[in-house]
Amino acid sequence: MPAAPKTMLFLSGLSTLFIVGAGSAILGPAVPVYEQAFNLSTATSGLLVSTLWIGCLTGVLSMYFKGAQIEPRPPLALVAVGAVLMAVAPAFWVALLGALIFGIGYGAIAALFNARVLHAFGTQGASRIGMLNALYSLGAIIAPYGFTLMGASLQPVFWTIAGLSALTWVFSGSVGLTGLPKHAQGRGFKLHWPILALALLSIGIEASLGGLGPTALIRAGLTAAQAAQLLSLFFVAALGARIVLVLVAHRFADFGILVFALGWATLCALGAALISPVVFFAPLGISAGLFFQGEYVTATRKMGEDPRVSPVILAVGLVGAILAPVFFAHFMDVLGERGFFWLVAGVAGAATLYSAVSYRAMMR
Repeated sequence: MPAAPKTMLFLSGLSTLFIVGAGSAILGPAVPVYEQAFNLSTATSGLLVSTLWIGCLTGVLSMYFKGAQIEPRPPLALVAVGAVLMAVAPAFWVALLGALIFGIGYGAIAALFNARVLHAFGTQGASRIGMLNALYSLGAIIAPYGFTLMGASLQPVFWTIAGLSALTWVFSGSVGLTGLPKHAQGRGFKLHWPILALALLSIGIEASLGGLGPTALIRAGLTAAQAAQLLSLFFVAALGARIVLVLVAHRFADFGILVFALGWATLCALGAALISPVVFFAPLGISAGLFFQGEYVTATRKMGEDPRVSPVILAVGLVGAILAPVFFAHFMDVLGERGFFWLVAGVAGAATLYSAVSYRAMMR
């Protein structure tokens, strides 16, 4: 494949993943802001996070059925529109609509760039995906930090996301269908339910940590600004983990990475519940940085190279991202001010035990 189209695909992917990383991360601090602004319960304001992931699932499914016809520009336009709606949001339903539209663009982008960069760069594809995820983490770090610099105001962050989306839309016009496999139709594949179940749980934990983590920290006695700063540190840890993966992932078993991430999440969540959320929340970002690569590469290996495999893996993870925040938001109060971390420890711990038992089967 010629170098120029591949380069533009990769550069567009870097910019786009930075944007959706920023957008997904800012929803965490947005939950308590909307809760206060519109006098909502935590369970209601937490729907913002789940709505984003419902939109993502919709975008991924669109790529499953129509991925051969979709270029980067349409999902970028959706991301921009969603950010604008969340910026203006005169009512909570408008913010929910913005999160839904943003999520549709986000889901299509995730399925598009991960699969096409992997195909376009061949043996270098896995490391390039690691770089895309690193830019995602960088956006996720900067957005909450910008939120605190702007006096805990959401509007400047959402307008910046919309502007960057429009700029990326402009220079993505030459990307077209670069990286799309020549076969437009799938060759068939077999679902591997155990790894898909772990994908659902791990991505659900990741989404809940980013989306409900700030609320949990505020419940534990921190201010909104302190919670946003810790969220930035959480994403710094995720970025660090992803950068390390770019350099050393080939030395470790893909499923081993997932097992370590689940075990680390269990230990850190227990530390936050028993000792200090301030100390142990940010290190949870290490697990968040490892979850996707661990489950995605393992599932791809177990299920094959059919073009529909990537949307299926992403869709299952997004189901977890939709359901987990609802589960945690409804039950965290029952277990006290640190109930969120007890729940994370329980879910991650159960997944760790199952992963350890099934390790040999997963490595075949």
